[in-house]
Amino acid sequence: MPSYLRHLLLWVGCVCLLPDTEVLGQGRQAATAVVPGQRLTDDRPPLDLQRLQASGLTVYRSRHLILVSDAPAEQCRGLPELADQFCRALQQQLGPLATDAAGTEFQVTGYLMDARERFQDAGVLPDGDFVIRHGRHRGYQFWMANQPSDYYRRHLLLHEFVHCYLMCEYGLRDIPPLWYTEGIAEVLATHRLEPLEFGILPDQLNGFEGWGRITELRKRPADNPPDDAEGLLLSDVLNPQSRIFLSDLRYAQAWGLVWLLRNHPELQRPFAGLARVRTRAQFDAVTAGITPAQLQRLAIVWQLMVDSWDEGFDVERSFPPLSPQWQAWSELSSAKQEVEVLADRGWQPGGVWFSDAVRLRLTATGRCVVQPAQGSRARV
Repeated sequence: MPSYLRHLLLWVGCVCLLPDTEVLGQGRQAATAVVPGQRLTDDRPPLDLQRLQASGLTVYRSRHLILVSDAPAEQCRGLPELADQFCRALQQQLGPLATDAAGTEFQVTGYLMDARERFQDAGVLPDGDFVIRHGRHRGYQFWMANQPSDYYRRHLLLHEFVHCYLMCEYGLRDIPPLWYTEGIAEVLATHRLEPLEFGILPDQLNGFEGWGRITELRKRPADNPPDDAEGLLLSDVLNPQSRIFLSDLRYAQAWGLVWLLRNHPELQRPFAGLARVRTRAQFDAVTAGITPAQLQRLAIVWQLMVDSWDEGFDVERSFPPLSPQWQAWSELSSAKQEVEVLADRGWQPGGVWFSDAVRLRLTATGRCVVQPAQGSRARV
């Protein structure tokens, strides 16, 4: 048995989610009173249009987004309308937002930056050393660096929009674990334009330039043994060493886990309530009924998925089963066992559970067609 499967069984019984002190790594916003049934007060400062223009910045507006940018107009014009369509999708996926005390409609201001100093001159960057690696949100505002690809520029803007949407009722004081908050933003921001869809699984590399979550998950350091899964175990996602998301791998892991919970047919029901959570307390209430046995099975399925994901993953036929029927290996069952493997399916259970001390001999019979090209002989 590969070492990573043994490790899965060892840790899963005591797996825990990040404690409250570990999930506040995104920073803090100014203290604002939380009123049940209301959004937080819209704390955006008014925009000085003359100063913005003098600094080389242009303002684009829609119902749910004010976008301030120094990027070329052709990169910006369609983004506010896209955000409006995305907001409607979020209301369906995550639940509608309450109104604020003034009864105003939800709207955020985003800053899309080519040259950060222009925004500094315009006075629209927060005071102090405000670090922005790719994007960062605070209250009803977000800031993001411009991206070289059209797709990833849109993706990052939608990602930050999700954060503003989810944090506008309770702020940043009691948020769910970061793997979930970052993962749900990644999942919902993954999109295509024609036809317009959000929360998709990319079916190819072209058109999704800069995304790379599946590629990142499947990377293996060149000096690691083939069965070394360190950094890709479920425990590394749920309880990471660092509280801060700095690496692309962390975002890929968060995307992958949330996508799996939302799409695996055996996981959708027990985790369905996560779509409506806003706070850590709500998150804990939804996940309270998840048993150690379910986590154990999830850990195994996660590891198999890491090795299976690709663009165009077949959600109908390729998910590993979460609860297969097993029998323990014993001397009485050591006679020849036959397992039928369906060639048009992904990972399939063999039906026997054995320790790494058991030596097995595997033989295969039969033929299957592998991606026959039209008009040519099939490879078997």
